[in-house]
Amino acid sequence: MTRLLALLVVSAGAIKRSPRGGERRNRIAVVGSANLDTTLAVGARLPTRGETVSTRGDPLVCCGGKGANQAVACARLVDDTLEIAFYGRVGSDTAGEVLVKELQRANVDISGVRRVAGGSGQGFVLLEDGGTVLSVVNKGANHGWDLQSCDDAWAAEVVQNARVVLLQREVPERINEVVARAAQKAGAIVVQDCGGEEREMSDEHLARCTYVAPNVSELARLTGRDLDRKDASDADVDAACHVLIARGATKVLATLGSRGCRLVSKDGVVVGDACTSIKAVDETAAGDAFRAAFAVALAEGLDERTALRHAAAAGAAAVTKEGAQPSLPSREERDALLPSLPDVPRGGGKRKWWSLRGGDACPWKFASRLNSMKDRRDLAEGFSDDPLGWVRRQGTIDGLDLVDFNFPEHLGDLNVEDVRAALDEASLKCGAVCLRYPASKFRRGSLTHPDESVRREAIKLTIDACVWAQALGASEVVVWSAWDGYDYSLQCDYDQLWSRLVAGFQQVCDAAPDVKVSLEFKPTDENTRFFAVPSTGSALVLCQDVDRENFGLTIDIGHCLAAGENPAQSIAQVASRGKLFGVQLNDGYQRIGAEDGLVFGSVHPTMAREFVYWLRRNHFDGHIYFDTFPRSEDPVRECELNIRTVKRYYGDAAALEADGLQGNLDAHDAMSVLELMERHGMM
Repeated sequence: MTRLLALLVVSAGAIKRSPRGGERRNRIAVVGSANLDTTLAVGARLPTRGETVSTRGDPLVCCGGKGANQAVACARLVDDTLEIAFYGRVGSDTAGEVLVKELQRANVDISGVRRVAGGSGQGFVLLEDGGTVLSVVNKGANHGWDLQSCDDAWAAEVVQNARVVLLQREVPERINEVVARAAQKAGAIVVQDCGGEEREMSDEHLARCTYVAPNVSELARLTGRDLDRKDASDADVDAACHVLIARGATKVLATLGSRGCRLVSKDGVVVGDACTSIKAVDETAAGDAFRAAFAVALAEGLDERTALRHAAAAGAAAVTKEGAQPSLPSREERDALLPSLPDVPRGGGKRKWWSLRGGDACPWKFASRLNSMKDRRDLAEGFSDDPLGWVRRQGTIDGLDLVDFNFPEHLGDLNVEDVRAALDEASLKCGAVCLRYPASKFRRGSLTHPDESVRREAIKLTIDACVWAQALGASEVVVWSAWDGYDYSLQCDYDQLWSRLVAGFQQVCDAAPDVKVSLEFKPTDENTRFFAVPSTGSALVLCQDVDRENFGLTIDIGHCLAAGENPAQSIAQVASRGKLFGVQLNDGYQRIGAEDGLVFGSVHPTMAREFVYWLRRNHFDGHIYFDTFPRSEDPVRECELNIRTVKRYYGDAAALEADGLQGNLDAHDAMSVLELMERHGMM
């Protein structure tokens, strides 16, 4: 026999106001859908296309719908200082009566609910063991809104005295848009759940929402990013969030299931941990519980990090029971799971930063200078002293992921199959191909050479590097030229030098549109005392003049130091313009004419931390390359230390960010920043 939730049905007729009637107090307004759900437990796995499976037990029928779920969840979580109001549409059928009665039983204000002709919304849920669900919704009355009557005046009444407004996408988009517009005008917080019907979301609406809240699948659909692949990282999620931010969204709250959540804005990322100590029974409505708890916490005046913690606990509690509304937790059930999440200070207490760092793992892959494998041959027994032997030696480095090859230096005499075999044997992949123009032909310049035939040869060589990159599975060619510059005043025509550089890069980018072509500028070198592109600012002007989407920059710390620049500021300038394709990490003493290539952070640790902070803040999605010169040191140990240092500094950046670094930056408060670092043991 069908398992029915014990429901009391109201009489057919006018919908009555909730017992909370009278004057409206501080409120959370929920505008959305109400469905009667049927859940079918299918056992070990969901059916595949064309397959029929049997259920495990009888169907479960209970109330659901994203809007009604969130309203009921809010009502169960709030104290007596907040009123919860629901605005939605139900059908003229018995299901409509049931839906309304459950809202009333939860003490939700239902004066904004209307009955419309026809059937109520329905949800059909397939549940497999372990809690994974697949859902299909018949929208029914949820699309029965009279859009003409739902105008600005109506929306102003909906948001009146509301601290937070919750929206989702199982109702017409017009409803969300008019309510968000009114809420923004009234100064209410707007949380837009992205679940429901798959459709476009306007830039104007994104800009009106305080928080846009997709799960990872919804984020992928909204942005066109592939986030379902196995190697999709937190950095990929952050990059997708920034697609919405670029369109106008202020903050994007992406929920990642057992991986927690990420609250992304222009100012950085707040990471929310997941509660992993519970056993999932049914994931239905877990996202609704999460968003409702987040809204309640904000309405109660809690900070975002604490709100995310409350949301994680509520979402975890919801997966321990079957059904939608039957699984929504009470305030006590939410609080019972809070101790299983990382501590958040109340009343000035200290955070357990180790838990934050552990939950915010460094997302980057690492490569290191292949030529460093030439050094300390006394430690390289069993590895041939040639490019393929160096690759195999790099395969012994703990934490290394990629190899960046110089071209034609490393690859000119090899074939693709042998290089791939060496990479496979070392369990590494190709990160980039780095162009080095041979001095024998290009000492007077490569792309800027006075002889047009030599310039054509340089362009061809650069395109050949792009072909090698694609053949090895890399998407980037890094161009560093030791020769495109000058030594003496009045040696060359600067306008001519620049125009040749622009034209050369344009031809390369047009010939290889699927490859990122990245300039690694260096202001001075023993070969050319003045490079044609002597600074970060000049490099950005070059990007503007080349005017190709696949042309960008690689920032080398040693080169920035040689130019008298702050490397972190260079990162900020380049990344904000979407031109940061790569970074090369090292350190040095900044002596004139010297590029020391020392271990990252060994000379300027605070500068190095700031560099990583700005990479993290700008959601750098390339790989880290260590351009260091361990001529007397063990190059394997040196690279492993570089990797550990970056990962440690990434955790430091997360800790500083979460402990209010932005406020100190806004105030230009150097002493507070130094004291903040002191408290975290970074000084």
